[in-house]
Amino acid sequence: MIVCKNGVPTCPVNCMYCMAQKIDIRSKYWKNTARIGMNKSCVFFNRLPQDPKLEDMNLPWNLLDGEYLGFQGITDCFWDIFLDDLKFLVKMVKEKNIRKLCLISKIPLTDEQLKILIEIKEKLVVCYSVTGLDKLEKTSTKDRIKSLVNLRNAGIDSFPVIHPYIHGYCDIESVMKELYINNFHEVNWKGFRYNSQNMKILENYIPKEILNQYIGSGEEEEILIGNDYIEKIAQKYDIKFVDLKEYLHRHTKIKLKINSTKEEYEVKIREQVLALSKQCVFSTSGKKEEVIENCINRRCDNIEFI
Repeated sequence: MIVCKNGVPTCPVNCMYCMAQKIDIRSKYWKNTARIGMNKSCVFFNRLPQDPKLEDMNLPWNLLDGEYLGFQGITDCFWDIFLDDLKFLVKMVKEKNIRKLCLISKIPLTDEQLKILIEIKEKLVVCYSVTGLDKLEKTSTKDRIKSLVNLRNAGIDSFPVIHPYIHGYCDIESVMKELYINNFHEVNWKGFRYNSQNMKILENYIPKEILNQYIGSGEEEEILIGNDYIEKIAQKYDIKFVDLKEYLHRHTKIKLKINSTKEEYEVKIREQVLALSKQCVFSTSGKKEEVIENCINRRCDNIEFI
């Protein structure tokens, strides 16, 4: 297990296939002091246990107008040691022109965390990774689906994702059936990144012929195998695939209101994004230039100028 400097695990779920710790092309991003990431969907902030509290970190809150903000790309946003950070995030979402807070977790939600999040339910989407890989993780798929239900019952946008799907090992039908029983009809899934050296432990659980399918070019690329099979099972349970970026960018009921002209705002956003891009890691397979333009475009969409 990779641990922080003070001996605390970087994530209590401890996925044996952890993308942040065991994939070299990802872990190298975070071995230094980088705590800001940008991808095709959002900008996200990270905090590890040895870091100062989120409110005490020198993060560029002034460069987030109109942005979709995520929290944690290294560990889990619902780890209880980050409770004060969650409260601070809610406060900042209220005070700043942040479009939406986007959270992805594998830790079941507590009543206290739910109470905190309800305050910004109109500007929040919470995703749970319901992989069906319970033997490789320290929380269960069923418990995560219960959290999705609790969020939905509280009026919070909740969305299941299957990240990653390992073909031939994951009982995808059981996952889809459980989602159907709980009245979820949209889901996102993606493939698996495999590092045979860093993930030796997987050989104790997954047949080697399955793992070998994911070696690919040896460049740790994300490989999706069995997409047609997943589609067939999803259709059986009246569930459809939805692109994660598309889902996260579904607009809230209220447009972002900006007190400026369209031209002034667009200039400001381009300046903000370019300044932010100099401080962050690009955690995506997309080209840096495309990710920057995507960021500018999503911030300038669905604006009411007053």
